[in-house]
Amino acid sequence: MSRLWLLALWAIFVVGCSSTEPEVSAWVYHQPEQVGDGWQTTSLANAGLDERQLTVMMEILQQNSGHLVHGIVIAVDGALAFEEYFAGRTHPSHGEEPVQFTRERKHCLSSVTKSVTATLLGIAIDRGFISSIDASVFDFFPEYADLNVGTKGDITLKHLVTMSAGLEWDESTYPIGDPRNDLMRWFNFDGDRLRFVLERPMVADPGAEFTYNGGLTNVLGEVIRRASGLRLDQFSNTYLFAPLGITDYSWRMLRQDLVYASGDISLRLRDMAKLGWLYLQDGVWNGERVLSSAWVQASASPAFAFAGWWGHVGYSYGWWPKSSEYGAGAFAAAGWGDQAIIVMPEFDMVAVFTGGSYWTNALMSSHEMTVGFVLPNTQ
Repeated sequence: MSRLWLLALWAIFVVGCSSTEPEVSAWVYHQPEQVGDGWQTTSLANAGLDERQLTVMMEILQQNSGHLVHGIVIAVDGALAFEEYFAGRTHPSHGEEPVQFTRERKHCLSSVTKSVTATLLGIAIDRGFISSIDASVFDFFPEYADLNVGTKGDITLKHLVTMSAGLEWDESTYPIGDPRNDLMRWFNFDGDRLRFVLERPMVADPGAEFTYNGGLTNVLGEVIRRASGLRLDQFSNTYLFAPLGITDYSWRMLRQDLVYASGDISLRLRDMAKLGWLYLQDGVWNGERVLSSAWVQASASPAFAFAGWWGHVGYSYGWWPKSSEYGAGAFAAAGWGDQAIIVMPEFDMVAVFTGGSYWTNALMSSHEMTVGFVLPNTQ
């Protein structure tokens, strides 16, 4: 018997039995409120979702106060059908302070930011600020001409966005916070952070293999600034957030002229869902094209395929293609702490999750909730 069904049986037993402990009120579904933010709302029944399975999921969470889930939003067929928020702690970069998460409160999204930056690269190419994804990285950094030698000179923007530049980098051997982690070394470096990334030795030919490297995404953020004349946060407002009706967001600044392009953007969950719906609708929002269809399709298709974990089976243009459990053509943005925007075309669905599993595993991950309780409900 799976761990999820054991949890479900336990929740049913607890709810059905008397206890000397203070009772937790049974969860009652409420249709998300329509608030004039660009979203229509609908009921679970109209969305083709079975309230019973989601009730089991919610009972499990309610009976376990340390579950580490912060928020869940599900959109189906262009309307929000499910929206729930919980108490938790803010992101480590925001001090891990206790808070009640709500519809109006932004959540720090960790590496979901990489998917946002990749989206902005696509828009910059679509609008002609950048000639091609195959443009050489060093075309944008003439001051680093001394590094433009050998195979390093073959690195293109495509290699940056697919994390296949071939540069030595290690974000996995040591955890976040450990000074031996290359991202931490980069983050704490007080010199030229862009040069820090590009001067790393080559360990593979560009395009040959995938190596998770947040430094590359930050180089991309500077490429967009140099190409467009707009700092990444300004570019995002003009060409992505304003068209989607997203007005409340914040980027983390490393310097006055350098946005943290690989992590820690903060958005509300409904606005995360807008980004997912933009991709589900092939780059169109409310009848207006924001992102090219070609970029969306490349983002949904793995540039590199590998054995999956938690439903990931590859990496594309800043997004993670998902396993067949999510239906055909599914892909996601994902970040530390279990932040996720999951796009599932087969079900005409976007599921958004935020969480606080930075140092400890959550009771249920976004993967477990989606494949165990959300997707089986589709009719």
